[in-house]
Amino acid sequence: MSPMRRVIMPVVAGVVAATAVAALAPSAQADARSCTYRPSQLPVPGGATAGAVTAMAGGGISAGEIEFPGSVIAQTHAALWSGDKVTDLGTVPGADYTLGVNDVNSSGVAVGYGWELTGSSEGWPLGEDHPFRSRDGKLEQLPVPAGAHDVVARAVTANGDIYGDGYGADPNHRTVYFWPADKPGTVTTPAGFPVGSRVEGVDTDGTVAVTAVSDIEGTTRAYLWKGGTAKALAMPAGATNSTISAISNGTVVGDGQTANFNRFAVLWGKDGVAKKLPDAYGTSDVNSSGLIVGTSARARAVTLWQGTTTVATLSAGRVYTVGDDATLGGANAPAGTQASLFPALWRCS
Repeated sequence: MSPMRRVIMPVVAGVVAATAVAALAPSAQADARSCTYRPSQLPVPGGATAGAVTAMAGGGISAGEIEFPGSVIAQTHAALWSGDKVTDLGTVPGADYTLGVNDVNSSGVAVGYGWELTGSSEGWPLGEDHPFRSRDGKLEQLPVPAGAHDVVARAVTANGDIYGDGYGADPNHRTVYFWPADKPGTVTTPAGFPVGSRVEGVDTDGTVAVTAVSDIEGTTRAYLWKGGTAKALAMPAGATNSTISAISNGTVVGDGQTANFNRFAVLWGKDGVAKKLPDAYGTSDVNSSGLIVGTSARARAVTLWQGTTTVATLSAGRVYTVGDDATLGGANAPAGTQASLFPALWRCS
């Protein structure tokens, strides 16, 4: 699955049936043609005032963020759910101003970043990102190379390998970093990534999806990396820039952007061909059966596609991720209220 994407997208608050979609693979244990999505709130610790599910894995594991009242701003904690049981993972030691949860694996290892407040300028806070992973019910900072800063952990594999990126010797472009599961406490800089790579996800075969970003040139380009070699994905027709949102089972989803800055959603299949999604503004996630979550171009509503076929368009709430069983994860106001949004799942039934 993909690292977290904070793209605000409406999602169903009540009941919506999916229509006109090809069946999911048997491994997904769900047929989207007959899905009815109903939101269910996940439990949160006492005192929580808001939250969201931002990442999902197999075995009923999901992760995200929960907010508590703070003296100046809300205090954000990481949270892990196993089924309907919640674990408050707390904040990142030494970087507890705020945080973001980007990914989780089926063993319950969550990764992301904590933000350290370092000062202010004209009333605005200044700070630095620090990468974290969860271990034994709490968060811990990951090591970074000497001189590296603003490092974010973005993706974790099934065996616990972690990929992320940050700034190092090149102050103008991000560099990819790797934390191997079999060598705890170490970090390496793998070779072969394009300059400016931002990690967007890791597939089960070890393929790392990245977006190469050049702030100086104002360009972005989608790449896949494996075993030390990177290959550019085909530029979508009509686009001058491309970005990746997620990768799963060889399917890559992302966005294209024209020279006039018009954005549209894109699917790259296993053949590498770029295809536009119908009435699609952007994408957020894709599961192993090719079920895509994104935003429609006209209504800016959350939309599901199976490949390039529209499944359903939903309304209200927010969604960030989709599991391999077609469950959606995000945030929703409890039924009958207009309160803050709390962590929720929309299960396919």
